[in-house]
Amino acid sequence: MRRILFVLLSLILLSFSTYGQSRAAIQQFQKAQEAFRNGDSDQGWNHLNKSMSKGKGVYYQPYIYAGDQSFRNGVYNAALEYYAEALAIQELSSIYLKMSIVHKYLFQWEQSVRSMELYLNKARLSRDRLAMAQNEFDNLKFTQREYEAYKAQNFNYNIQKLSFSTDELEYFPTIPGDSEYLIYTHRDISGSRPTDENLFMGTLDGIARNGQPLEGNLNSVLNEGAASISADGQFMVLTVCNRPDGKGKCDLYYSHWNPNFGWEVPKPLPGNINTGRWESQPSLGPDGQTIYFVRGENNVSADMDIFVSTMGTDGNWSKGKKLPESINTSDRESSPFIHFDGKTLYFRSERSPSLGGSDFFKCTRLTDSTWSEAVNLGFPLNSFGDEFSMVIDKSGSFGYLASDRGNEILPDYTTMTALDLYRFELPEHLQPEARENYDIVIVDSLSNRAIGNATVQLYNDEGVQFFNGISSQNTGMVRLMTDGSPIRITAYKKGYVPYSGGISGLDYIARPLHGPKTAYIKLVPIKTGGRFALKNILFELDESTLLVESEKELTSLLRMLTDEPELQATIIGHTDNQGARSYNQWLSEARAEAVVQWLVTRGIPLTRLQSEGRGMDEPIASNDTEWGRALNRRTEVLLR
Repeated sequence: MRRILFVLLSLILLSFSTYGQSRAAIQQFQKAQEAFRNGDSDQGWNHLNKSMSKGKGVYYQPYIYAGDQSFRNGVYNAALEYYAEALAIQELSSIYLKMSIVHKYLFQWEQSVRSMELYLNKARLSRDRLAMAQNEFDNLKFTQREYEAYKAQNFNYNIQKLSFSTDELEYFPTIPGDSEYLIYTHRDISGSRPTDENLFMGTLDGIARNGQPLEGNLNSVLNEGAASISADGQFMVLTVCNRPDGKGKCDLYYSHWNPNFGWEVPKPLPGNINTGRWESQPSLGPDGQTIYFVRGENNVSADMDIFVSTMGTDGNWSKGKKLPESINTSDRESSPFIHFDGKTLYFRSERSPSLGGSDFFKCTRLTDSTWSEAVNLGFPLNSFGDEFSMVIDKSGSFGYLASDRGNEILPDYTTMTALDLYRFELPEHLQPEARENYDIVIVDSLSNRAIGNATVQLYNDEGVQFFNGISSQNTGMVRLMTDGSPIRITAYKKGYVPYSGGISGLDYIARPLHGPKTAYIKLVPIKTGGRFALKNILFELDESTLLVESEKELTSLLRMLTDEPELQATIIGHTDNQGARSYNQWLSEARAEAVVQWLVTRGIPLTRLQSEGRGMDEPIASNDTEWGRALNRRTEVLLR
């Protein structure tokens, strides 16, 4: 009986002792929390250590808190020790989840998977939360496979911070076709209050130490950012917010480069591309008539998706079409970048499976409306944290990204408020098709004055279009991002006769050796009696049937005759010397008549048109070579 009373008394005394021990620990823990909230880390750890000492064996919360703080500071092994101490006091399923994450950050995959399994087995979860936890488990196993693939490929991504990236925020880089500089969004956060967003430029010569605000009238006291510059560097689409001339909170605006003073005041993109919703993060295609962009209810809404808009012949942009499910999912997609090859799209998505909260993906356009399945770019371009934005150089072998995690796979928790710009190299399996820039400048044949807003079409022998847009408003420039194949050129501006020509593979090779990679296209003012050749009018072999590729050239002729209703024209057909003279005479007449009929069916009165054939009688080059014969097979227009 006395023994029983002794045991009961002992238990009572122990409970009082434990209560006092826990109470003192709680008081120290509360002081620790307050110190950490106030930014006093040293004092916070002082109180936290006292709390753990006073509550050792009975009070688990300070150990969990210490583990969390250690994890945030990147001291992962210490975090595991604190979590183990908490488990020894109280087995909580949430601790296993925390330990799984820490093991992942230490690349201890077996331990991470085992801890996650324990969490799933022990946690009492609702159906929805269980589905979320299982999804995270699938992400963990995917991350393990991606990390092992990254280590196995033995490729040095050579991630390096750019020299002009500062302690402030730099993000949303955009790059022109010549890859000589980056334009990016800059925001100061070091002062008493953050500044507005502005657009800066940094040269990529490896020498420049500082970026500079863009010249001209583009930046203002309002936010300008998330821009995309055209391949020729002469036109920009950017995101502007809270403007009275906008349709929503943020809209897509445009600006032209003016050599006299810099970027012009931005204006809303014409057409229906801007709506009452949030439009942002544009990426201009190299074809001169395509913009990829993000649309959502606002900048934090769950319905953010990637859209594509095209420019019509009237210069207006379409409302935009949502890209297919291989790109857009039920999760958020953003930060699109279409490469200079015109078909490789890089973007950010929060879909699963993933390595972090959001990852970079790559997708390839197969046809006008279909895309390949998206590929996760894997380590180290993706990390355990959130990614932001990236662009790829014309060569496809390297690129630039904005990140807050440094050059490591793991986020650096001490710099989470400092987005920086980094250069990286890209392994072959993630590269787009390489392109080289070749500049075309449209000028007046008499004054050599640059002609802006001329319609320019660039396409190959198969009719595949590389560019269908206008020359730069102030410089007359168009930049071709070429794969080295021969290119046909059609150019037109009201008041001038249509230009027809081409660039051969030899031009690409020779010009870099003997001068700048620039071709000057001279448009000739319209005058009666003038005569010009349409070099890209193509027919079926030995027939007068027009090929579809000819319509690009014929459309320019049609526009000229429509713009100049008093003008009359004689269409003249020519052939080479292959075959009998009588046959070539008939063929040249039939082909000239085919062009006349094409124009008539599109509204040009027959009374304004004539046709004739000159057969093989007026060659302009030797018929001894295929190159010369191709020049002789031509269609000419005589203006009357």
